[in-house]
Order: sequence, then C-alpha cells, then structure tokens
Amino acid sequence: MPSVQKIMEPVELKIGREKYYHFLKDNVYHAPNIISTIQDVAIHEGDWDNCSHDSIKVWNYTIDGKAEVMKEQPTFDDENLQISFTVIEGDMLKKYRSMKISYHSVPKGPQQCVLYVTLEYEKYDPTTPDPYNYLQLIAKAIKDLENYLIHH
Repeated sequence: MPSVQKIMEPVELKIGREKYYHFLKDNVYHAPNIISTIQDVAIHEGDWDNCSHDSIKVWNYTIDGKAEVMKEQPTFDDENLQISFTVIEGDMLKKYRSMKISYHSVPKGPQQCVLYVTLEYEKYDPTTPDPYNYLQLIAKAIKDLENYLIHH
C-alpha cells in the first residue's frame, strides 16, 4: 500500500516572512521575470485579483534541463502566513501519485526568517527516486526571489 512521504528543506531568508508570503499570494505572476527556471505562470481558473483557494494556476518551468508543466491549486493561511500548493495535473504526477508543496515560515529577526519547504508525495513505484531535484529547484527559486525582494 502506498504511503505519503515527506522531505523538507529550510531556507534562510534576509526578508520578513510577510513580504515573501504576500508575493506568493498576490504577485506570483511576476515570477517568470524574476526566477530563471520559471518560464510562465498563468491563471487557469479564477483571477489574479482574487487569488483564492478556488484559483488554479499553470506553471511552465525547467528542471534538470527539461521543460515541464504543473497545474496546482493553492491553499492560503493568512493568519499563520502559510501556503500549500496541491499539484492536480502535470509532469510531476507522471512520476508521483500525489504531490503537495508547502511553505511554512518562522521569524528569525525583524527582516529575517527561515522558510521551511516541504514536499509531501506518494510514489507509484518504490524504486522511483525521492523528489530532491524538485526540492532543490524550489530552494533555488526562493533564493532568486529573495534577491529580488530585498531590492523592491
């Protein structure tokens, strides 16, 4: 019987957790202009002005030199500044039965935080490698975004 597995990566940031959270919630459409591995992000359902739990986004990105697509549905926790993306279609689901990407930040100072990125996934086949390449891709994207947000 398949079971959900988790891997996690802490990423230290020199920006406040609110700034990162609000970018991902309200301004993520700018990501392709900031993060080199993301070619496009588009609303499939919903709209940018009301990016709610009902919205669905399609991401075009590059991983391991290969173009991939992901369709996800976000969940936002404004009180705790937490976000999760449930992957509902795309290349990830060819390799994994399910995939959820979660961001949980912990303040470390007035303009610092640690962002914990967690991937929860279920494999089709036990020989499939754990998705560390996706975790590394996300960690690099976070650092690219940090560099942008420090200056804006």
